[in-house]
Order: sequence, then C-alpha cells, then structure tokens
Amino acid sequence: MVVAALAKAVEHALLRVELTLPQYRMLSVLAREDSPTASRVAWELSVMPATVTAVMDGLVAGKYVRREPDPHDRRKIALVITSEGRHLLATANEEIGRRLGELTSFLDGDQAKRAMDALALWREALASERQAEWVAREDARRKESR
Repeated sequence: MVVAALAKAVEHALLRVELTLPQYRMLSVLAREDSPTASRVAWELSVMPATVTAVMDGLVAGKYVRREPDPHDRRKIALVITSEGRHLLATANEEIGRRLGELTSFLDGDQAKRAMDALALWREALASERQAEWVAREDARRKESR
C-alpha cells in the first residue's frame, strides 16, 4: 500500500514536467548505464523489449534519447541519453524531491530524515541486486557460448 501511494505521488510530480513514469524509468536507466541496448533496458525494468521500443520512440522524438550503433557490437543499437534528456531527468528529480518534501512536512525533522534515508537505502539495495543479477546472467551466457 505504501509503495503504491508513493508511486502515485511520484506520478503526480512527473506530470509537472510532462513526463510519464515509464519515460522517467527509462531515462533513469539510460543516465546510469553506458549506452545500453533496448534488451538491457527491458531487463533492467522487467518489461518486454516491445515496451521499451514504444516508450523510447517518444523519447527519441522529443530529442531526449538517440539511437546509435552499439560501440561493442555493430549489429545492435545503443540508446544514449542526450543533454536535453539529462536536463529533463534532473528537472523530474527536482520535482519528485519537492513532492517528497511536501509529504515529509507532515513528519517531524528526525522522522523526515529517517524516511528519506530509508528510501536511499532501498534504492542502493535494489540497484545492487539488479547489478548482481546482470553479472550472473552474463556469466551464464558466456559459459553457454563456450
């Protein structure tokens, strides 16, 4: 219940910058990954590659993302966040922070800090888990190809 309510608060903050939650999630992945492919983004977000393509088309049309030949495999296409995309993501993060700040105003100072620290810890745990899963997946692929 809490997670759904927080997601709704984030969605409302994103409306202020005319960004959908799926677009925000994809820009976030692109900002922290080095030129990922659509399949990597799909894996990161636990969605189908077709979903990535559909959302990415809008981000490309808005000039927030570019499609480029993958630097490691020319058969693949890499997705690269543009400076406009980084700016939009930063603005979205500011709006989300502002919205969370509005919510924490209903807590006392120590509670507000603990709530924000807890979110940061969850983000770290989730990112670490995802990275470990990716490494294990890539190791398994390498062993299969031998």
